[in-house]
Amino acid sequence: MEKLKVLHVDFAGCEGCNVSIIRAYPKLMDSIELDISYLRDGPPKYDEYDVALITGGACMNEPRVLEELKEIREKAKVVVAFGSCASLGGILRFARGGQEPRPDHRNFQPINSVIPVDYSIPGCPPTPQMLQSFFKFFMAGNESRLRLFKVTAGLKKLSGFDLIDDVVLTGLCIGCGACELSCPTGAIRLVEKRPTLIQERCIRCGTCYIRCPRASQLICLGGEKP
Repeated sequence: MEKLKVLHVDFAGCEGCNVSIIRAYPKLMDSIELDISYLRDGPPKYDEYDVALITGGACMNEPRVLEELKEIREKAKVVVAFGSCASLGGILRFARGGQEPRPDHRNFQPINSVIPVDYSIPGCPPTPQMLQSFFKFFMAGNESRLRLFKVTAGLKKLSGFDLIDDVVLTGLCIGCGACELSCPTGAIRLVEKRPTLIQERCIRCGTCYIRCPRASQLICLGGEKP
C-alpha cells in the first residue's frame, strides 16, 4: 500500500506537540511518509500532501502566518490541528498576560479561525499513541472512531470551566476521574467523586473535556458543544 504523504508545520507554541509527533513516527513509518523540518533541510518536499499536521496557534497579527495557513490548506487534502494550541487556542490565549489589550498585543487563535480544519486532536500535548491511533483509523476509513476529532474541528474553545458547567453542574458526571487523570497542569481534583477546578491552573487546553465520556458524548451527539 502506498504511504500517506504527511506534512508537519509548526507555528507559535512549545515543542511538546512536535516531540509527540516524532515519538509517534517510528510506529507509523510503514504507513506514512512524514515531511517534518526536523528531518530535512530546506523547504517542504512536495507540492501536494494527503495530510497536513499543524501544531501551535495562529498569530492573527502576522500576515505571513495567515497566508502560510491558506497555502497549506490548498496543498493538503486533509488538515489536522494537532495539540490544544492549534485546536482550541490553549495556553496561547493567555499571551497578553491578563493585561488590558492594546493594538500591539499579539492575538492568538486556533487554526480553524483562519482555515477549515478536518480533524482536531486536543491535548497538551496529545500522546504519541493518540496520533498512532488517529492514523490507524484514518487509513482504515473508520469515521465512527474519528467522529469526536471531526466534530471538535468546528469548535474554537473548550476548558475545565466548560466541563464544570456542562457536565458537573448539570448532574451528568459519573465520577470516573478521567478528567483528573488527563489534566496536564493538575487543575482538576476529585472531591467526593466530583471534579473541582483550580481556576488559576487551567490553561484552557480542553483535554479534560475531550477525555470526559459524558462531555465527548455531548459533542458527538449534538455536533457541537451545548
